[in-house]
Amino acid sequence: MDELRHCRLSVDNGELQLAGPPSALRALSQYLRRPAETWNVAITNGSVSQEVSSGPLLVSLRGVTTLHFSGGRQFLDIVWDALDGVAEQAMTADDRSINRHQHIEYFPGDEYRSPDSVPLVIVADWPE
Repeated sequence: MDELRHCRLSVDNGELQLAGPPSALRALSQYLRRPAETWNVAITNGSVSQEVSSGPLLVSLRGVTTLHFSGGRQFLDIVWDALDGVAEQAMTADDRSINRHQHIEYFPGDEYRSPDSVPLVIVADWPE
C-alpha cells in the first residue's frame, strides 16, 4: 500500500494527470485489478476510486481531488493496461528525453470510452 502513495494526481485546465515511478504505477494497476466492485485508495494530492459497473470506461474527477474510474471490467482494463504499459516503457527505454506517457480520452465513435469522460494522461517517472 505504501508504494501507491508514490503515485500523484494533478489537475490542470480540466486535464487530469496520474503520474509516478514505474513500481508505483504497477502497484496501482495490481490494486485496481482486484476482484472488488468498488475501490478507493489514497495517493499524493488526492485519491483514485474505481467502480465496476456496466458500460464503457468513464474517467471523471469527483470533488477536486478524486480521480474516478467506472465501467465494465473489460473497459476498466484500458486504465490497468495503460498503467502497466507506461511503467514498462519507462523501465526499458533507451531514450530518456521525454517521460513515457499515455493519453486516455474519448474520440467520436469510440465504443470503449464514455463521451462524458475527461482527458487523462498517465505519466511514468524515470526509474532510479
